[in-house]
Amino acid sequence: MQNPSEKIEETETPRQKVLVVYNPIAGSRSSLLAKTLKKLETLGVQVALRETRGPGDGETLCREALGQESYSAVVAAGGDGTINEVANGLWGAETPLGIIPLGTVNLLAMEMGLHKDPEQVARTIAFSPARPINVGLVNERVFLLMVGAGFDGRVVAGVSSSLKNIIGKGAYAVAGLAEICFNSPAKLIVEVDGSEYEAAWAVVSNSSLYGGRFALAPSANLQSPGFTVSLIPGKTQSGLISGLTAVWRDRKAQKGWKQLHSVTRITLRSVQNEPAQMDGDYFARLPLTITQAPQSIDLIMPQRHADALMR
Repeated sequence: MQNPSEKIEETETPRQKVLVVYNPIAGSRSSLLAKTLKKLETLGVQVALRETRGPGDGETLCREALGQESYSAVVAAGGDGTINEVANGLWGAETPLGIIPLGTVNLLAMEMGLHKDPEQVARTIAFSPARPINVGLVNERVFLLMVGAGFDGRVVAGVSSSLKNIIGKGAYAVAGLAEICFNSPAKLIVEVDGSEYEAAWAVVSNSSLYGGRFALAPSANLQSPGFTVSLIPGKTQSGLISGLTAVWRDRKAQKGWKQLHSVTRITLRSVQNEPAQMDGDYFARLPLTITQAPQSIDLIMPQRHADALMR
């Protein structure tokens, strides 16, 4: 990861005009947005700011703006859910995606070494290159990081929005504890490239990190085609607890975990139409089919990380 104090190698001129789609709920926890916008102004970048009002606004605002004007980049200012909406809004366009990492958790920022430092964030948006990343496709929508069903699908679907606004990611711990204590494990059927597996929890990863800095799928990479599928067993509550403990202690092999790599097509099914999460937000109920999207998205990332991809 790049240290915020390290100098970013800059191109000759900054991007001229960027659209920033801003989630005010995420932004209320941090001064990062205001400081980054001020720094962009001093760098000579013209900023058009659009504020989301509710779910789905990020995609709508992005599409409307791109239909009216040309931008050097579209920047999502929020958590992974806001980034997902904006990514869907610009998918298929040639405009690159930048991020200002606000929100409860921002796995994409962690993946590419982008810190919550206004100087680094602004200079990355203004000067750093955009590199193509592979994205997943499910129900005609793209995702950047992961799709999960079973345990985490239930947790994300059941988390209290008001509690999340108060205690941040701690709200997921509360929802997770309630899920373990009061509900039986999910029963999923996961079809992976023609073979079927059973699991209580399944995560289809396009990136290595999950839930913070935990490397759930070390082999997954935003720049490499295919996904890593993690299948966590648990026919009983005690079995699920054992499996979850193995997640956090990185002892997957000892607890019956199965990981499948470079997977290109996954179907998730369940008897009870379990909820699924996509990039950390509730998405839909099963069944779902996940494939590699036919088009990539250009992501603006810190120079050192972008250079590493070219080696």
